[in-house]
Amino acid sequence: MKGKPFYPFAVTAMLGILVMIVLSFIGNFQQADIAQEGENGEEEAAEEEFDDPIELGEHLYEQNCLACHGGDLGGGSGPALDGGYSEEEIITAIDEGPGSMPAGLVSGEEAEAVAEYIISETE
Repeated sequence: MKGKPFYPFAVTAMLGILVMIVLSFIGNFQQADIAQEGENGEEEAAEEEFDDPIELGEHLYEQNCLACHGGDLGGGSGPALDGGYSEEEIITAIDEGPGSMPAGLVSGEEAEAVAEYIISETE
């Protein structure tokens, strides 16, 4: 390159810095709105009601269990849940978290709903 190659680099760098400053100010001023949207979204999700406990169990399974146990209950990094477990065994496993499974992802009625869903899928 002939001439002064530093100028195009400097102009590009200054424009990039200017864009970052502008976006930072915009984000800073929108921070309260973004936080409020997040809170409202969580409330709306919590208000979602399921008439059937199996539907609730399916929803909770998809949120908390699917990544390890698979969409077809066939296993993955977690064991297969495709039969051989009683509802009580499933609830105990959810509460106690055997092996590398985290304990208490869901509890109470939610654990019962997940167990009902798993049993309904394996029958």
